[in-house]
Amino acid sequence: MTPTTDDEPCTRCEEFDLAEAVAKAEGDASRETDCRVLRRRHRQAEHGGQQP
Repeated sequence: MTPTTDDEPCTRCEEFDLAEAVAKAEGDASRETDCRVLRRRHRQAEHGGQQP
């Protein structure tokens, strides 16, 4: 996967954000945490660790 630029949102990052929001709305703290961990790993691997 090619790292995205600041102007180009990453679809995978957005998917993790949405999944975390759904988990939070459903009260599923475990899945919410899983989403944060997976997003962090993805950012490290694909975006060189950049944070929003």
